Amino acid sequence: MPTILERYQKTFAKDKELAQAANQLFPDGVTHDSRYMSPFPIYITRADGAKKWGLEDRTFIDYWAGHGALLLGHNPPEVVEAVTAQMHRGTHYGACHPLELEWGNLVIQLIPSAERVRFVSSGTEATLMAIRLARTYTRKNKVLKFAGHFHGWHDSLIFGAYPPFDMSVPGIPQEVRDTTLLCPPNDIDVVEKHLKSDKDIACIILEPTGASFGIVPTDGVFLQQLRELTQKHGVLLIFDEVITGFRVAPGGAQAHYNVTPDLTTLAKILAGGLPGGALAGKKEILELISMQAEEDGLKMPHPGTFNANPISASAGIAMLNIVKTGKPHEQANRIAQQLRNELNKVIDRYGLDWVIYGEFSGIRMLIGHGEKDIRAADFDPYTWDYRKLKGGNDEELLTHLRCGLLLNGVDLATNGGMTTAAHTEADITKTVHAFEQTIEWMKTDGLILKSNR
Repeated sequence: MPTILERYQKTFAKDKELAQAANQLFPDGVTHDSRYMSPFPIYITRADGAKKWGLEDRTFIDYWAGHGALLLGHNPPEVVEAVTAQMHRGTHYGACHPLELEWGNLVIQLIPSAERVRFVSSGTEATLMAIRLARTYTRKNKVLKFAGHFHGWHDSLIFGAYPPFDMSVPGIPQEVRDTTLLCPPNDIDVVEKHLKSDKDIACIILEPTGASFGIVPTDGVFLQQLRELTQKHGVLLIFDEVITGFRVAPGGAQAHYNVTPDLTTLAKILAGGLPGGALAGKKEILELISMQAEEDGLKMPHPGTFNANPISASAGIAMLNIVKTGKPHEQANRIAQQLRNELNKVIDRYGLDWVIYGEFSGIRMLIGHGEKDIRAADFDPYTWDYRKLKGGNDEELLTHLRCGLLLNGVDLATNGGMTTAAHTEADITKTVHAFEQTIEWMKTDGLILKSNR
């Protein structure tokens, strides 16, 4: 009987051909680090709802959700209609246009911290702008961030995002490294020590639901503690809501937890699945982009060819008008909870040291964690070290699991992925069946030798 990887190589032979061609064009043959996959990735040609189709029209239930950009699933009719209509009116005016006002007003209506908004083209740009403005406003230099939290790949914030969670990122000058302080996640005592001893800290930035949308979770208590400390010490608090904004709740994690930061970075769902981002926050901080700030020598220059372009604006307006109803979140969160529960039942039935966890619409995987006496149903990520949660998967098991799931028509991301409002209970049933079938194959291949408990 062929192994999982032998089946994968045969079934996805045409994908392998494309992957080999891609290796002559792109580093690792991919255009995003997380799309790298061993032995090679699959290639997608179209998508709709909660499904996507690959070469030879193979169907997959999709849990990538556009890297978190899709709350309504692929091709929601309202967004498609808005973008199609706008394409006939123009893609770039090189001028102000009414759609940017409508889009901006929706952001201010939904996000508690938003008194002013500035649009950019990506989440990385939004966090870059946030720390630049924080430094300008406070006239301080340092940024405090948390290990495991990802805020884009620019110099000041890429440190500590991935294992081994240190400052060893090549190509960044030491002078820049010296302006970034890296703290363990969820440790308010360490944060307080830094704020007391270092008066050059301009801002603290974090993902408000924890590293990588809850792989290392954070709760509302910690957020409130941060809010109190930053106000006490005159330090700005920045919520990176590039994923959580409009996904956790219509008003983002800050609305859910009732903790209002000074600045909020947004992207992904903001632009309806198209490129687009924004920085929202206090008027007096955002006004430092204004020409009037030149009088004090404090204006932050901010061009950007595709800022608030009409196509992204039209998609974003259509998306946020649906988001504000709150209904998509109810469906996505409910389905995610159901999927986590059902997959953990399978894990416990086989007695594996695996777990599927997460909050809201997040699906997080920890495969081969080594703790044989812990049932998946009883797993509490808040009691685990962050270095075990992020980067703690057995990579060999994970590779075989993902390949097996793809063979069974399910595309989970490396970290698990997310649900959308388009996912149904039928999708859950098929996913659970695919998961169980893959485990059986892994047993046959000798990857799972026996029950761990």
